[in-house]
Amino acid sequence: MLCTLTDLKTRIGIDSADTAQDDLLTALIAGFTAAAEGYCGRALVLTAEDVTEYYSGVAEFLCLRRYPVVEITSVKEAIDWDFDSATALVADSDYRLVGSGEKGILYRCYGKWSPVPDSIQVVYRGGFLSAEPGEGEPVEGEIAMPADLQTEAINQCSFLYKRKDDLGLSGVSFQGGSFNKFADLDLLPTVRQTLDRYRRLVL
Repeated sequence: MLCTLTDLKTRIGIDSADTAQDDLLTALIAGFTAAAEGYCGRALVLTAEDVTEYYSGVAEFLCLRRYPVVEITSVKEAIDWDFDSATALVADSDYRLVGSGEKGILYRCYGKWSPVPDSIQVVYRGGFLSAEPGEGEPVEGEIAMPADLQTEAINQCSFLYKRKDDLGLSGVSFQGGSFNKFADLDLLPTVRQTLDRYRRLVL
């Protein structure tokens, strides 16, 4: 989540003990988080477990879809897609994480990344720590959700809540196709400006 339910309720003016709107507000936050990630072309929220992603390269640099990078478990190249038999590349020898992973860029040492579709497998964790309580304090390598993302998530979700009846959102669960309805809504100008700063780099 890009912001907390508590912070959103405070902005809207709902008492923390009043839970009547919690389901809708939680759905708004989840919907905006998904829409923001789609707009930025990257995952913003850090997962608890490793994710496995596949890429193809065009040159020496590869931009991952989740950053800042917290930890890389393995990087493999296999033009036949037999990653079980492929030998993992060695960090700082075969590849290097540029700028400590702040922008998710991997540099291929002494060559170029394979251009074959899905021939690069990366197992790793990346993104910002969820703003939701219970996710814990950042440990080594983890970065808390930036304040500007939290603020604009609150702004957008507050705006949508106030217009929920006009937009027909009152009964929307944001599951399945309902996410598409959320994504089609206009972003507030300040929200768009902030998200533009977090859009995935295109190399």
